[in-house]
Amino acid sequence: MSQSSGRYPGDRTSTGIVGIESVVYGVKDVAQSTRFFDDFGLDLVEQGTSGATFATPEQTSIVVRDQDDDSLPGAVEPSPTVREIVWGVESAAAVDAIAAELERDRPVSRSSDGAIHSVDPAGYGISFKVTERTPVRLEPIGINTIGEAVRLNQRAKVYDRAKPQHIGHIVLYCPNYEEQFAFYTDRLGFMVSDTLRGAGAFLRCSSDHHNLFLLRFHRAGLNHVSFGVENIDEIMGGFGVMEQQGWQPSWGPGRHFIGSNLFYYFRNPSGGHVEYYADMDCIANPELWEAGEFEPDNPEALFAWGGYPPPGYRKAQWELDSELAPID
Repeated sequence: MSQSSGRYPGDRTSTGIVGIESVVYGVKDVAQSTRFFDDFGLDLVEQGTSGATFATPEQTSIVVRDQDDDSLPGAVEPSPTVREIVWGVESAAAVDAIAAELERDRPVSRSSDGAIHSVDPAGYGISFKVTERTPVRLEPIGINTIGEAVRLNQRAKVYDRAKPQHIGHIVLYCPNYEEQFAFYTDRLGFMVSDTLRGAGAFLRCSSDHHNLFLLRFHRAGLNHVSFGVENIDEIMGGFGVMEQQGWQPSWGPGRHFIGSNLFYYFRNPSGGHVEYYADMDCIANPELWEAGEFEPDNPEALFAWGGYPPPGYRKAQWELDSELAPID
């Protein structure tokens, strides 16, 4: 499933970053967030009163902690939200080199597991550690077309729920967009896949079309974290469970034009949204990919089909909560 598996020339940055290793959230309601990610299809590997940890089959993880946990980095917006993005790196030497680069102008600490911790120019907690991921490779699914059938004498696969295999990307709001863009591309080696003119950049550290999307916005904050599944049928299997359990879809289904991936989004009680995605562009050879520049106000900046996100999509959970709070 993961395209970032050592198979292609463009599967890591020049600095050795290979993809998202973990996303750490600080939340108001640990029990609610735990139930959400369980319903979403992640595997619960650790649970306690102060938090929970979930894993994908490739051994990347989602960590949920109480917002007041002293071990958490600071937040760029009111809780619930992302508190740290952990990037997997190919070797200990590469981690050391990243640490030396960051120490030129910002504090860097090191934890007992060898990971380094710092902040990016917008204040997001960032960490780098030697990757422990195990690449997942699913067999391609044949689709029957008119005049050419590849699935013979058997029914199509049915999914009663989704089981995300891969943490694909994270989307961050940036009031200091140009500074963020320069930090991730010039200093950390992220590659540019496509851009929205003056408004956003789809960056990658693997052969996935994007692992990080920086979006110009008036405030810092999390938009979404995205998880790879097999196909549109698995996306809809996930939708069925999430809807049955009372979780609200926030956009979809649809297909993005930039990146080409199918999508379905749900509002996440841990902050922002989560996305099921499938069939994303794979940039196997960077020399053969031509980055595009798109107008941010055009439909193709958001979708090929599926329509615009509904009003309020960009509002954080804390903003929605404040609108519903009683007035004294």
